[in-house]
Amino acid sequence: MSAQPLIVLTPNLAGRDGVSRLARLVTRAFDGAAVLALHEPAAARFERAEVHGCDGRKSRLVAAAVRAAAAADARTSVIAVHLHLSPAALPFTARGAALTTMLCGVEAWKPLTWMQRAAIDRTERLVAISAHTRDRFRAANPLFANRAIDVCHPGVEDARGPISRDRRSAALIVGRMAADERYKGHDALLEIWPDVVRALPNATLRVVGDGDDRQRLEDKAGALGLANSVIFLGSLDDEALEREYERCTAFVMPSSDEGFGFVFVEAMRAGRACIASRGAAAEIVDDGVSGLLVDPADRGQLTSGVVRLLGDRVAADRMGARGRTRFLRDFTEARFRERFTAVLDARVPALAE
Repeated sequence: MSAQPLIVLTPNLAGRDGVSRLARLVTRAFDGAAVLALHEPAAARFERAEVHGCDGRKSRLVAAAVRAAAAADARTSVIAVHLHLSPAALPFTARGAALTTMLCGVEAWKPLTWMQRAAIDRTERLVAISAHTRDRFRAANPLFANRAIDVCHPGVEDARGPISRDRRSAALIVGRMAADERYKGHDALLEIWPDVVRALPNATLRVVGDGDDRQRLEDKAGALGLANSVIFLGSLDDEALEREYERCTAFVMPSSDEGFGFVFVEAMRAGRACIASRGAAAEIVDDGVSGLLVDPADRGQLTSGVVRLLGDRVAADRMGARGRTRFLRDFTEARFRERFTAVLDARVPALAE
């Protein structure tokens, strides 16, 4: 790998998960970056970046980092997109390179290992994707309670075409259905849906995503008598997913543990009102303005929020329009690039040249 002024360390680059999306945002923000990607194949390619895929082998990532660090100096900048990979940046910091470590979510809400502490000690800039994540990192790691941490919300690209007017009286949830990620809120929605249907007989819940917990959720929907009002769509490609956002009345994901929440931004891009939980989502969704913030443990509150938006499309559309305005102002990819490069330029002069 040739010497580069910017090195990006990431678990994934091509995936549809939030960390992969963040890695792509970061990489696209700077032309000519070199990317060390743990789980990408050796032949991986990405736009104008030089990608070194490590086939999921940590030993290859470490070896690639050591080789690249041999050509590094104080002009080199390294961005660890995921906290777990920050120790792989230590060979670069030993050569004087400037390290930026990003705090993405649940992995940053736990006490650091000694290797991670060593990497954070040598990090010039800590960047959290939400104030919620920043605060939970500090709470879990009191040694760094007074450490400066910049907050830089991610963004997404703007819609590819005009927003569809083909609407359904439906709520939409988009999220991985995994046994270790039940905090997303699928169970809470299934449990209130009989009450929603009693209030609004034509209401449907459309569920996008897949995972090892999907069959359990489908069985639960069947046991609750929801076969005709809850539709499991599986994984969708980007175009089909965009159409789902545009055709729903409201987006609903009462997740209790989001580090940020790209899906809320996608829904706002489509001009759809959102129902979310307090936490990181509250930094995206304005309660009573572009959507509703609810306590997912409060069944009555969640039910009334869904019934309110599905039962009053005028109000839902008004909130959705405000959300679209907020998206264009704060959450496009261009706005992320401006925020992120400003954060790095403050301490990494080589990137400003």
